[in-house]
Amino acid sequence: TNMSGWPWMKGAKLAVAPVPPVCPEDDRKSVKDLIDEHREKIDLIRAELKDEPLFDGFDKHDDLWLLRFYLSHKKTDAAVAAAKHTLAFREKHKLDEKDIRPYAPHHIKEGMVATYWDKRCQGDAIVCALPDDKRGIVMFLQFARFDPKAVDTLDEETWDYAFIYTSEWCHQWLDYVTRTTGRLTKSARFIDMTGVSMTKHMSRASSKRDAKIMNEMEDCYPQLLEKIFIVNAPEFMHLIWEFFRPIMPSRITSKIDVIAPKTNEKERKRLYQYLSDKHLPDDMGGQNSVPPVKWESCIFEKKKEKKDTEEEIWS
Repeated sequence: TNMSGWPWMKGAKLAVAPVPPVCPEDDRKSVKDLIDEHREKIDLIRAELKDEPLFDGFDKHDDLWLLRFYLSHKKTDAAVAAAKHTLAFREKHKLDEKDIRPYAPHHIKEGMVATYWDKRCQGDAIVCALPDDKRGIVMFLQFARFDPKAVDTLDEETWDYAFIYTSEWCHQWLDYVTRTTGRLTKSARFIDMTGVSMTKHMSRASSKRDAKIMNEMEDCYPQLLEKIFIVNAPEFMHLIWEFFRPIMPSRITSKIDVIAPKTNEKERKRLYQYLSDKHLPDDMGGQNSVPPVKWESCIFEKKKEKKDTEEEIWS
């Protein structure tokens, strides 16, 4: 049995070869092939990190860990800098010590994460889920449910902590799926624009605070996000997207897609890489009539102990 030193991998078997694609749309790359392809760069990054006191090249910071930084930053110097930042960040927040996968962010009842969800998300504006333990995390965001005034009552520490917890929860699941399937697995986000008013729901102060913490999350969680789908958008947004998409950089257009999956079968099929039709909500054209907020958010949900506060989860 091959093991990994991360707490969320305890007792899990690492894939010695990539599992077969879970569906025709599944084009996730083989971890082994990616490591072989980028072996020289991975070894260069490791050589730069080997003397870092927080670097554990034997038990935790393996080829896959290093690969993610290279794939995200494309250059070894930038990858090394991000990896060093991540080592310090994870030590500061004690992120290497606990398996938090059973405790989805929107299910936490007390503490800073719960406060953020209650005030900004009004309970269900963001729902994170793992419908299939051989695929990645899917995150559902209802834009109209965000409270634009929450920035006036939530302090920056609470705001940032909610982002950190959510990113870590997603990372732990994605790392688990990647290591047990042998395929590099990332997350997808579905942003539902139903009922959104530009004047009512947009907040420059919120966006500024989001951008600040998201920049750090991109550094510390490489290869976390693959795609953002904007669904149920106003017609003018589709027109703007179709106009600008051909002239926008591919690094942006490859990450974002504006679609109408409920009425457009071709666009709906783009979602099947991330979740099956039986899991896809019916308001996106799928077969699932249960809203994501009522889903069991991960495969361990039934087995988890009664830990619903941050203090208990991290203790």
